Amino acid sequence: MHIASSHIMIQRRTDEQSALATEYALFLAETRGVSAGLVYLESCHVSQAILLRAMQDPAARRTSERRKWQRND
Repeated sequence: MHIASSHIMIQRRTDEQSALATEYALFLAETRGVSAGLVYLESCHVSQAILLRAMQDPAARRTSERRKWQRND
């Protein structure tokens, strides 16, 4: 049980880091251009597709990517 618990914590930490990197990449894309955001995500080892999807239609992305089930925290 301890191993599964630590895996969940590692995954959550990774997700939070990816989310922060993506938010900053969006900021860079808006202020310095899309290429700056893409280069930043690449340096963080985060998929560049996240930024490209977010820039296509932010409102649609937010509604379609919401969790269908609540997390069991």
